[in-house]
Formats: sequence, structure tokens, C-alpha cells
Amino acid sequence: MADRVRAIIIQYSKVLLIKRVKPGVVYWVIPGGGIKEGETRETALQRECQEELGTEIGVGELVLELDSKDKDVEATSQKESFYLCTIIGGALGSGSGPEYKKDSGYVGQYIIEWVAIKDLLDYDLKPEEVKNFIYKKYSKKYENQSRI
Repeated sequence: MADRVRAIIIQYSKVLLIKRVKPGVVYWVIPGGGIKEGETRETALQRECQEELGTEIGVGELVLELDSKDKDVEATSQKESFYLCTIIGGALGSGSGPEYKKDSGYVGQYIIEWVAIKDLLDYDLKPEEVKNFIYKKYSKKYENQSRI
């Protein structure tokens, strides 16, 4: 199974998350997904953000790498790489992925949310390690900036 890439997008004192509401469970994730054959990590992340968010992004530095916690994947067979990114164009909520298409077979709700970094520990953000990383690294840095 291919490695995965994720975009940590922070504006002012908030981080952009996707709220997943599925039968019997609600949780949040960082935008991103799998790398297709022939794609670089950067192009995969740009494609995933276009599909999931409807935005063009600038890919910044790699800030965290984790082994996948997906129960269907062997822990050592897949890595998740988290990059600090910025939105450079497009419109949030205008993505082209299956979450936006009628009759795509997507189950549940898919809600884009800006979440205050100071409140992040109150959210079921998966994986837990990225939640703790973002909170520890960025909560102090952005605590005095204006809100969006």
C-alpha cells in the first residue's frame, strides 16, 4: 500500500481539519491521502487538497512522519508524512473528490472546519500523535494572533 501525505494548514490561530461523521463515529483528520503511482509527495498532496478541499496549496516543510495506525495496514508498511502547507488559491468546499459527488458511494458527512489550536486537545483528531504535535508546536506561537 502506498504511503500517505497530509497537509497541516494553519491560519492565524486555527488549523484546517476535516470532520468525518460516519455511522456510530465522529472524528477529525488532517487533509490528504495516498500517493498514486508516478506522483511525487508534493504533487500527491496538491491533488488531494484540490479533491478534498477545493484549494490549491503551497507545500512547505516536512514536519512529522508516522507509521500508519490503520487497522487494515501492517504498521511498518505505510508511512504518513505531514507537511506544513498554505492555501494559495481555490475555494474551500469546492473539491472534486467522492465526498462531493452524488451517488459516489461515500458514506457519512464530510465537513471542513477551522479549529482553534488552543482547543485541539478536546477533539478526536486522528492520529493522536499529530494532534499532540500540532498543539505542542503551534499553540504558543499562534496564541496572540487574530481569529478567522
